[in-house]
Amino acid sequence: MTRGQKPAAAIAEAKTFAERMGYRWTDNPHADLPYDFQIFKPESVRLVKVRQTRYRIDPEAFYDQLFPEEVRGLRELPFPPFILRELWLRTQHERAWRRLHVTEVSVGEIEWWGPDGYTNPHAR
Repeated sequence: MTRGQKPAAAIAEAKTFAERMGYRWTDNPHADLPYDFQIFKPESVRLVKVRQTRYRIDPEAFYDQLFPEEVRGLRELPFPPFILRELWLRTQHERAWRRLHVTEVSVGEIEWWGPDGYTNPHAR
């Protein structure tokens, strides 16, 4: 899917972040499926792809154009549509995760997610 190795440190940090929101996680056992891990709790299950980038993300940018391979990969996963897909972004100099909800027709930044207690400081 993407070039190079998976961002192991960022994935480990993302798993800790998920645990702080009350999720449990399982690794992706299938190397051919483009997601890093699955998070779940009684009311929700999600597939997560972690992406780390060196550069600042323009607040006016379209995420499906910035990260086309990741978005396409999440959309093409062979799971039922009720299993949510998220792309978690981290830049080199930002301390917070950007959580993006990926659907068949759009990519939206999760601004506030009540059950998780998550607030995105980068939300527009």
